[in-house]
Amino acid sequence: MLKGISAVTIGQSHIDNGTDCQDCAQLDLENKNYVMAAVADGHGSKKHFRSDRGSQFAAQAAKDSIYEYMNDYERFVEAYQADREYLIDRIIKMTITKWHEKIREDLNEDPITQEEIDKYLGGAFNSDKVSSVYGTTLLVGVMSEKCNFGFLIGDGSFVVIDKHGKAYIPIEDTNSKANYTSSLSSSDSYNGFVTHFFDEMPFSIMVSTDGLVKSFANDSDFLDYNQAIAMELGKLDDDDKINQMEERLIKLFEQRSRDGSEDDISISIIFDIDAYDGVIEGLQTRRKLNKIDEQIDLSKKKINTLNFKMKQIISERKANRENLVKINDERRKLEDYNRKLVERKQRLEEELRKIEQESDELNKKKIELDLEFQKYEKIDQMKEQEKNKNLEDQELEKENIEIKQKEKEKLQDLLNS
Repeated sequence: MLKGISAVTIGQSHIDNGTDCQDCAQLDLENKNYVMAAVADGHGSKKHFRSDRGSQFAAQAAKDSIYEYMNDYERFVEAYQADREYLIDRIIKMTITKWHEKIREDLNEDPITQEEIDKYLGGAFNSDKVSSVYGTTLLVGVMSEKCNFGFLIGDGSFVVIDKHGKAYIPIEDTNSKANYTSSLSSSDSYNGFVTHFFDEMPFSIMVSTDGLVKSFANDSDFLDYNQAIAMELGKLDDDDKINQMEERLIKLFEQRSRDGSEDDISISIIFDIDAYDGVIEGLQTRRKLNKIDEQIDLSKKKINTLNFKMKQIISERKANRENLVKINDERRKLEDYNRKLVERKQRLEEELRKIEQESDELNKKKIELDLEFQKYEKIDQMKEQEKNKNLEDQELEKENIEIKQKEKEKLQDLLNS
């Protein structure tokens, strides 16, 4: 029996910014012969301000288009076996057409206002590219007894669990690797679709928006997560269990969005519950293998870390040795310089002693000279005194001569008289 579950979770960034969830998940479980799963992720930028509606229109357009072709299942199988590529291309083209029809209906009911143009488009609006404001991705998977296929445009993830429990990703948007997201609103959107066909019905197809895969560090962890979900699918044999599983996924995705991508997260899963017993052992074994691979990878990472540390130690040890050589060279140079300084000091000390000796001798000579100088100074003083006395005596004699001369003159006068 073919069954399906889906879950949609608003991203943490949308909660923080007060914006609407732009994801949509769609299932078609009403037909006896096939089931369909679809997810669509409206573009997050400002100019795609109606992408929340665009994602809903896309998922519904895919559901309606597939129903139109597969409702007459036997006829569809006959055409599928004749030329499946051509048939699925027709479904894709119809999906694109129906999506644009839904946009036109929406515009008739709710035309774009000048306020929206000014707020989201900076006042510039091209009516020929009106679908851009509804821009979205789309991923679709279909399972049935005789026809199994999938197609997508844009990022997100298309995971398959085969009848042996192996999880793999058969198709993906190549543009997303170049940081460009293909869009249903592109003028050549048909050429952006990627298609995959299954030779036999898998156990499950899981399509999810990019918010989920971006919350994982790598594809291996992401596939392991999908396998973990697949292990729970065999228990979903009534509506209550399906509802509980969907509620559980929503809570898990809320946590993943908070801790990881902060984006909206949506998933749609279709599966063959009758094949579960044959798949569960493979799923368990593969999960065990994944755990072993994780342990091996962890050990390899530890070995790489240890090798890196070893290289660092060797490099640091080499650097230390080089530093030791440099330090020893510097130390030898300093010791040699210090020895030269000591020798120079000794020479200077010897010169200083000689200078001190010469200074002592000079001081002694100075004292002697001072004494001699004092001696000759006293003699000079005595000579000066003698000189002065002699001058005084000379004056006295001159006075005496004058006196005698006067007496002589008087006596002469007396003689003459």
